[in-house]
Amino acid sequence: MPSPKPQASNPKHRRSRRRAGGFTLIEASLTTVIIGTGVLAILAAQQAYHQKNNWSTRTSTAMLLANELRERTLSLPLHDPITGDASYGPELDETVALAYDDLDDFAGTVTGGVGAGSTFSPPINALGLPLSDLDRWKQTITVENVLPDYIDATFTQPLGTTDVVRVTVTVFYTDPKTNNDEPITTLSWIVTDTP
Repeated sequence: MPSPKPQASNPKHRRSRRRAGGFTLIEASLTTVIIGTGVLAILAAQQAYHQKNNWSTRTSTAMLLANELRERTLSLPLHDPITGDASYGPELDETVALAYDDLDDFAGTVTGGVGAGSTFSPPINALGLPLSDLDRWKQTITVENVLPDYIDATFTQPLGTTDVVRVTVTVFYTDPKTNNDEPITTLSWIVTDTP
């Protein structure tokens, strides 16, 4: 008897050893980790953007408020137009910033030639009117005499002893989370008593 011939294998009946379409559990897990990391990175970037945006908004508002006080004092004489340099600080009838008619009124209560400074909360605009919609902000202003040759020195002179005055405005923001006043910006300028 003749030996049986090997039969050719039929490709339709052959089992395929290729895997079926789709993802394995490892591939799906790895994809989830990669996408999750990307989403977390986007969220962190967005949070940093919001923090920087808040910082820049506060800084620009603070500079605006400091410049409002500078504009308010720019056209004022150094001393009272009626009493001259007989007294420093606000006169008795000047109880609000709108009534201040000279620069030394902004020095606040003066003791021994040193002014305590003035604080405006809510802040005021260049006309001396309160900005009530900015209730978390406040402006402080100090007026100090300085020596003409040392205008940036921390050593100051009693009011009325020199013809050079340094005005410094510091703007604060009250943080709603901590309720603490944070200094945002400081602006200083020099005024001379020119006749």
